[in-house]
Amino acid sequence: MTAGQSVNVRAEEGQRTSIGWVKLLYLVIYASYGTTMIYRNLFYRRVGMDGNQIGLLIALPPLIAIVAGPVWGLIADRLGIHDRLLTIVTALNPLPLLAMIWLHSFGWLVALAAIHSLFWSPIQSLTDSIALSALGPDRYRYSVIRAYGSLGYAPVAWLTGILIQGNDIRWIFVGYAFLMGTGSLLSLRVRTQQRALPRRIGKGLGQLVRDRRWQRLMLAIFLAMLVQEVTNGYGGLYLDTLGASESLIGFSGALGSIVQTVVMLTLLPALLSNWGSERLLKLSFGMFTVRFALWAALPFPVIAALNQALLGLSFGAALVAAVDLADRYAPEGMAATSQALVTSLITGLGRSLGGMLGGVSYEGIGPQPTFALFGGVSILSGAWFALTGRRKRKQADGDDASAAQR
Repeated sequence: MTAGQSVNVRAEEGQRTSIGWVKLLYLVIYASYGTTMIYRNLFYRRVGMDGNQIGLLIALPPLIAIVAGPVWGLIADRLGIHDRLLTIVTALNPLPLLAMIWLHSFGWLVALAAIHSLFWSPIQSLTDSIALSALGPDRYRYSVIRAYGSLGYAPVAWLTGILIQGNDIRWIFVGYAFLMGTGSLLSLRVRTQQRALPRRIGKGLGQLVRDRRWQRLMLAIFLAMLVQEVTNGYGGLYLDTLGASESLIGFSGALGSIVQTVVMLTLLPALLSNWGSERLLKLSFGMFTVRFALWAALPFPVIAALNQALLGLSFGAALVAAVDLADRYAPEGMAATSQALVTSLITGLGRSLGGMLGGVSYEGIGPQPTFALFGGVSILSGAWFALTGRRKRKQADGDDASAAQR
C-alpha cells in the first residue's frame, strides 16, 4: 500500500467513525423524545388543562422555534461551532421539563414550555447539518442515519407507556433528562469540519428567499407539517378519548417509529434517489389523507393505534424531502442556517398553526370531524402541489423550446 493510499484509508476510517458517532447521537436524542413526545399532552390533560390550553401548549414550541431556530443556525454558521453548540443546547433543554414536575399551573407550563423550546429548537437543524457534513457526497443516505433516531424512539416510547401505567406520569420528564443528558455527553465525541461563515449573511439569505421555486417548495413543507402536527399532537389524545390504555398508546408510538425506521433504512433512500424530493412530498400528502380518513371513519382503539404504521410514508417522507431541499438550496457556508429556516421557521410555522387549529377544532367539533377536516386540507394541499409542479414543468419546457428556436 502506498503512502497516499494509506492516507485515504485513514481518512475513510475517520469518516466512518464520525458517522458512527452521529448515528449513536441520533439514537439517544430521539430516544429521549420517546419519553415525552406522545405523553406530554396526556400530562397536560392529567393536570387539568382543557383542549384550548393544550392547543396553545402544542403550538408554543414551534412558535418559539420560528425565531430561535434560525438565530441559533446563524450563530452556528457564523462561528463554525455546530458540534459544541449542540452540546450546550442538549445539556440545557431538559431543565424546564424537570421543573414541570413541581410547577404545573397553566402560567408556569407556558413559561417552562417556552424556555424548553428556546433550547430545543436548534437540535434538529444542528444534528441534520452535522449528519450531512459527515456523509459528504453520500448525502442521499441521510434517511439511513435518521432511521437510528426512530430506532431509539420506538422501544423507549413503548416502554414509557408500560412504566407509567398506574404510576405518576411525571416520571416521563426524568427519563427525558437522563437520555438527553447522555446525548449531550455523546455530542462531545462528534467532530465536524467547520469554518466560520466567510460571506455576508444578508446576501446569502436574500439569494435563498428570492428563489420562487424555493418559495413554492417551502409552502408545501409548511402545509405538510401543519397536518403532521395534528396527527402528532392529537393522535395520542384521540386514543385516550377512545379509552385506550397508556400501554396501547405507547405501543402505537413504538409501532410508528419501528415502521418508520424500516422505511428510512430501505425504501426512502431509493425513493429519494429515483423520485426526488418533490415526489416524496406528494407521497406524504397522500399518506396523511389516508391516515385522517382512517381515524375519522373507524373510531376503534386498536385500529387507531395501528394507524401509526403509516408514519414512515407520511411524516418520514416529508421529513426526508425537507432536509434534502434545505441542503440543496443552502448558499455556500450556510448549511445550518438553511436547515434551521426549514426545520424551525417553515416547519415551526406549520406545526404552530396545526397545533392551534387542531386544538380549537378538537375542542369545538370533536375528534372525528377534526380528522375529516384536516384530511380535506391534506388532499387539497397535495392537489395544489401536484398541479403547480406540472405548470412549472410545462413553463420550463416552453422556455427551453423558445431558447432553442432563437
